[in-house]
Amino acid sequence: MLTGRRFLGVQLEEKNPGLVIKTVAPNSPAARSGLKPGDRLIAVNGKSLTQASSREFKQLMSGARETGRLFMIIWRRGTYERVEARLEPFTKEQIDKIINTHLIESHTSTAGGGH
Repeated sequence: MLTGRRFLGVQLEEKNPGLVIKTVAPNSPAARSGLKPGDRLIAVNGKSLTQASSREFKQLMSGARETGRLFMIIWRRGTYERVEARLEPFTKEQIDKIINTHLIESHTSTAGGGH
């Protein structure tokens, strides 16, 4: 998930209700903090996420940019756990990969026109 110049390194899936981590990027702040695919986000920095959308999570991430700190409560295998993570700046390699992926996707979707 992109949040300005800092990132966490998770891809979320909206469940009805709430948010579950779909993937965790290797060597990301999320991986270092111990987040795992399947973790359900319950709260971040004191704000409930039990009924939240991905958009609301992005807003919370945006609000955390100043300190870069996230205090999360997750639900994993029947228990609540507290996880702390720190948003980190994107590396040049990550930015290049994001740009290349975007270029490939935008060219693929426009290839062939409307024939």
